[in-house]
Amino acid sequence: MKFITVTNQKGGVGKTALSLHIAEYAARAKGARTLLVDLDGQRNATFLATGRARHEAGTVLDLWDDELPVPRPVASRMSFDVLPGNEYAAEVDKQPEEETQRALHRLHSLDYDLVVFDTPPAVGARQVVPMQQGGLLVVPLEPEIQAIQGLAGLLQIWTDIAQEIRLDLRLVVNKRIKNSTHQEAILDTLRRSAAAGPHMLPEELTSRTLVPNALKDGKPVWDYDRNDPAVAVWASVCKKLIEQVLVVDDIETQEEAYG
Repeated sequence: MKFITVTNQKGGVGKTALSLHIAEYAARAKGARTLLVDLDGQRNATFLATGRARHEAGTVLDLWDDELPVPRPVASRMSFDVLPGNEYAAEVDKQPEEETQRALHRLHSLDYDLVVFDTPPAVGARQVVPMQQGGLLVVPLEPEIQAIQGLAGLLQIWTDIAQEIRLDLRLVVNKRIKNSTHQEAILDTLRRSAAAGPHMLPEELTSRTLVPNALKDGKPVWDYDRNDPAVAVWASVCKKLIEQVLVVDDIETQEEAYG
């Protein structure tokens, strides 16, 4: 079982959209048994993936109760499964971090090749402990001053964890506005940074209505409008991220169908 944690210490940067597309590409193009774990109390990933925000039973919170069986994931409207979020998930951040470590360790009893964590935009056990599972940390980054203010703190957390366990890092530029000199100046600073630059993917995901419109229909962008040039960029980003953690040797892939 491999892990990808998608996080940022600011909301609205496209964390959930990227989590959903990573999970879908892994399941469809790589044939991997993929589980998306919604750790964010807002449950946006759960709603977009299943069409329902509220699941009365079998939510992620059950992992913290040793007297309950490991919750059974539900099928999404796409190709992966979902462990639904819970509106009270923030309560577990008040507990010792060891409780969250034990809770997420219970996921190993499930039969999946890849687990994708969609995390809350705040420092706490639900953001940090998924990183401690190793694999890959993915940080969607909107090129705005407010969006990168918390990056230094997140990079320090990653550095500390990566000293103990293998955890690769990739920064993904999202909501890029073409021809914005303001954004280009910010990105130029990041690219020159020794802390951030080496981990930035060259692809830039642009700001457009394609993504929210596709997800509202329960589809990834490549099923919503294959002729949109942004589809190839999204597919390239997902492919690169997945191939850092997941090797599927014996499964015939269908990557040519994704732009």
